[in-house]
Amino acid sequence: MKKRIGIISQRQGMSNFYKLLLQQLFGDMAEILVFNLEDESIRRLEECDLYLNTSTSYDLMRNRWATEFFPASSKLIHGDITFTKKAVDILKRCPDGTRALLVNQSQHMAMESIAQLYHLGITNIEFFPYAPEMPSYPQVSVAFAPGEAELAPPGLEVVDIGSRWFTANTICEIALKLGNSFFLETAAFAGYVSSLADIDYSLQEITYSRLTAENKLEIILNSLDAGIVCVDEKNLITLINREARSLLGASRSSALGQPAHKLFPELPFSDATGDKPLLLTIHGQELSVSISKLHIKDRSLGAFAIFHRFEDEENRQITLRLQKAPKSHSARYTFTDIVGKSPAICKAKEIALQMAPNNAFVMISGESGTGKELFAQALHSASGRSGGPFIAVNCAALTETLLESELFGYVDGAFTGAKRGGRPGLFECAHRGTLFLDEIETMSPGLQAKLLRVLQEREVVRIGSVEPIPIDVRVLSSTNEDLLTRVRLGTFRQDLYYRLNVIPIHIPPLRQRREDIPLLFDAFYQQMHAQFTLSSQARARLLQYSWPGNVRELQNCVEYLHYTGRSHISCEDLPLQFQPIHALSPLSASPTKESLSQQDVVMYILGDHYGHSQGLGRQRIVQLCLEQGCPISEHEVRLALRALQEAGWITRGRGRAGTHLSSQGYERYLALIQNSDPLYSSQ
Repeated sequence: MKKRIGIISQRQGMSNFYKLLLQQLFGDMAEILVFNLEDESIRRLEECDLYLNTSTSYDLMRNRWATEFFPASSKLIHGDITFTKKAVDILKRCPDGTRALLVNQSQHMAMESIAQLYHLGITNIEFFPYAPEMPSYPQVSVAFAPGEAELAPPGLEVVDIGSRWFTANTICEIALKLGNSFFLETAAFAGYVSSLADIDYSLQEITYSRLTAENKLEIILNSLDAGIVCVDEKNLITLINREARSLLGASRSSALGQPAHKLFPELPFSDATGDKPLLLTIHGQELSVSISKLHIKDRSLGAFAIFHRFEDEENRQITLRLQKAPKSHSARYTFTDIVGKSPAICKAKEIALQMAPNNAFVMISGESGTGKELFAQALHSASGRSGGPFIAVNCAALTETLLESELFGYVDGAFTGAKRGGRPGLFECAHRGTLFLDEIETMSPGLQAKLLRVLQEREVVRIGSVEPIPIDVRVLSSTNEDLLTRVRLGTFRQDLYYRLNVIPIHIPPLRQRREDIPLLFDAFYQQMHAQFTLSSQARARLLQYSWPGNVRELQNCVEYLHYTGRSHISCEDLPLQFQPIHALSPLSASPTKESLSQQDVVMYILGDHYGHSQGLGRQRIVQLCLEQGCPISEHEVRLALRALQEAGWITRGRGRAGTHLSSQGYERYLALIQNSDPLYSSQ
C-alpha cells in the first residue's frame, strides 16, 4: 500500500518542485500531496502518513494559524535543503569581487541561503539578500535565484542556479519513517546524494557500504561524463550507462539484452579502434567513439564502446591545452578603453568595430606606442571568440628558433633541452580564440613560409612530429613599418602579406590627433590618482610637442609628473625631451660647436625634427646646419647619414620620404643632449 507524504511550503511553485523531486526518488512507493501557505490550501490539509515542512520557522511564526491544522499524532519532518553541485559550480565561475543579489521568497530565506553559500566556499561573490517584500536593494548588475527567477527585480541580469534540494539526511529520515529502509541501498539514493554540494560524510560512508558491488559499479559508470555501452561475445548489450542512454536516445530496459547491431547499427563493435577514436554521426550529433575488445587469455568476453560529444571533447582539449600553456591568456581591454574623439581615431575604431564579429584576419599598422595591442584586444573582446583565449606574442623579442617552438610547439625529444612530454604551441593554445602577432615584419623568411602554411591549411605540426593538429584560430598581426615596402624589397613574402592583410586598420600617431592629447592625459591622470596641476605654459608645451613615442610616451610623461611629487607643474618640471634643445646644448655656442662631429650635428638636426610626418632630405639638412652656425657640405651630410644608417639610428626613405631618426636613434639623441656617454666611441 502506498504511503502518503504531505509537503507543506510557503509558495505553490516550490511545493510542486519538491513533489516532482520526491516522485523521481520514491516512484510508486509513495503518493505525494502538496499544501502551501500562499493560497491557504493548508486549511484543507488531508491525512497523510508523513508531513514534510519546507517552510522556515520564521515563515510559520508569521502564519501561526497554520500549525492549527497539523494532526496531533502526525509524523512531522522539517525538511532541510541545500544547493546542488551544479549551482555551486556556476557561482564559482564568477569573477572575484562580483556583487549580486540572492533572490528568495522572503528576506529571511535569502539570508539563510547566503549563509549556506558562504559555508559551501563561495567567497568570490558578495551577496545581498532580496525578496519581493523589500523596497530597495544595493546597486548591482546581476541577481542569482535558486528557482523562481520571476521574483527578481526588473532590469537586472537574472541567473537561475536551480532550486535547492533536500539534504541527504532529510531523504534518509523520510525513508526510515515510511519504513522503506531498503531505499537507502538503491543506486537512485546514492546518485541523489552525489549530486548535492554538501554531503554528510558519515551518511555517505554508511550508504556506500550497504550497496552491492553491482550497484557500486552502476553508480561509478553513471557518474562519468562519457557514454559507455558494453556487449558480450554474442553482441548482446549487457551495460549502458546514463550518459549513453542520453546520447543514443535509448532506455535501460529497452537496450539490455538486445543485439547491438540492430539497436545501434552505427557502433562497429566488431572493429576495435583502441586508442584511435572514430568520428560518427548518431541521431544528428557528432560523437567521438573508441571501441575496445575484452579478453581473458584467449577467450573473448565481448567489447565496449566509449564515446563523447565531439564538441565536449574539443572543449576538453582546449582546457587541457591552456593548462599546459606557460600562463593563462585573456584580453583585458575593450573598445570603451580606447580614448579619443579625433576623426582619425574614430575612423579606426569604426572599422574595427564593424570587422570584429567576423573571423577575417586583420593587419594593424601604426607607429610604436600608438596602441596596436589595445586595438587587438578590443577586436577579440567584441568578437564571437571573446570566451576563448587571447594570446599575444612579440615576434621581435624572440630568436627564430625560440619563436618557432613557441608558435608551433614540439614533441618529446624534438631537440636538446626540449621539455619532457613536449609542449603545445601558441597556435594550439589559441584554439577557438585569437592569436596576435606583434611586429610581424621581423619574422624570418623561413618562419614566414611555415606561418603561411598554417594559415592556409588551418592545421599545425609540432616540431619533431609529422601529425597535423587541426586548429581554429583568428590571427591578428601588427607592424610599425611600411610592410608593402618590405614586400617590394623582397624581405617579406607577398603571399603572406595578402593573407594577413585582409582587413587593414591604421592607428594614427598622436601628432595627427592632437585633440585627443587632453583626453588621454586626463585618462592617465585619473588612473594614477594624480593630484598635480599644470601651468598654462606647461599645458601648451605638451600640446605643441610632437610625441614621437605616441600614447605610450604620453602615459610615461603623466607617470613621471605624478612621481615628482610636485603639486604644481611648470615648464621647468617637464621631462627632458620637452626642454628646448638649445638651452641644453646650443649649437651656436662656440665651444660646443667646435667639439661636435658632423654626425653629431646631423643627429641634432634630425632629433629636433623627430616625430614629424615628413622626413628631411639632404639639402634641407644642409640648410638647417647652416642656420645653426655649423656649415657642412652635402657630401659630408651623405657620409654622416651613411654612418648613422649603419649604426641603426636612422631610417632613410626613397624619393621625398626623407630621413627619420629610428627609436634607437632618438634614445641616442637624448643621451647626446644630456652630454652622457660618448655616442660614437665605437667609430
